[in-house]
Amino acid sequence: MQGWLLDFAEYVRELLPEELAEPFIALARPAIRLSVTEKGENVVGRLGGLPRLPEGVSWPRAGDGGPAMRFLAELDCAALAAYEPDIDLPAEGTLLFFTTWDCTAARVIPLPPGAVRVAEREVPVRGEARVFPEAPLTAVTEPSWPDPGHPAVLDAFGSLDAARELVWDRVVHLDDEDEDSGDEDSGDGGETFAWELELYGERRKRRGPRHQVGGYSDALQPPVGTAAASAAGLDPKDPGFAAEASQWVNLLQLDEDNGMIFGDGAVLIFGIRRDRLAARDFSQIFPYVQGH
Repeated sequence: MQGWLLDFAEYVRELLPEELAEPFIALARPAIRLSVTEKGENVVGRLGGLPRLPEGVSWPRAGDGGPAMRFLAELDCAALAAYEPDIDLPAEGTLLFFTTWDCTAARVIPLPPGAVRVAEREVPVRGEARVFPEAPLTAVTEPSWPDPGHPAVLDAFGSLDAARELVWDRVVHLDDEDEDSGDEDSGDGGETFAWELELYGERRKRRGPRHQVGGYSDALQPPVGTAAASAAGLDPKDPGFAAEASQWVNLLQLDEDNGMIFGDGAVLIFGIRRDRLAARDFSQIFPYVQGH
């Protein structure tokens, strides 16, 4: 079992019976959490600064000649490979992430290793293309798990309603009064598994902004795959809806940090289909803002 999963698997097995714990553990995915680098830590990318685009590569704009996009982040794919990504990132090179000021459009520009980049390049316009402070990023691999409405849950448990009842809403810790009564089936007297998962995230994951590569994105609203399938015009009742939703992954999730604002306590997710990522086709990125 991978190192990132050991502690999480032990935690789940303490709370759920084996017939529920094992399929839930199987759903876990490694998430590469990013944070601003401290002295001595490995650098895997950066927030902000100038993109340092090669000669001949234009600063991306919205639509056909629209406003210039904002440069948000850069990832070093070779450096990230050491952190067990669950998505098929390129083995080398860098990815540059841009978005419009309102996050309705996004671009990801892949650069091959050894690309000759221009250190200083004038920002095309002021305002929309604001330059954020440059901050190097480090990484750690942590477990992530789906919310009860994720398509992967349907595959694992056969029914979203059944999964919610059997797993997420299951009472796993009784309060003091119920423990004294000796009644283990006292219903509303304890904490649910969903609550214990939230506590695990608060106590055992790295604190700070929720920047992340791969894994399950932070689901304040429906997951990115569900949103992408809906945006494609599919009806949730359509048999092909879940299949399409399952094809989408979190290429990069950025939290509001370093001067970047996406909404009311929101995160911005750069979604991409698995097949396009495998083909190194970054031309159809789905930007998804999840906020309150």
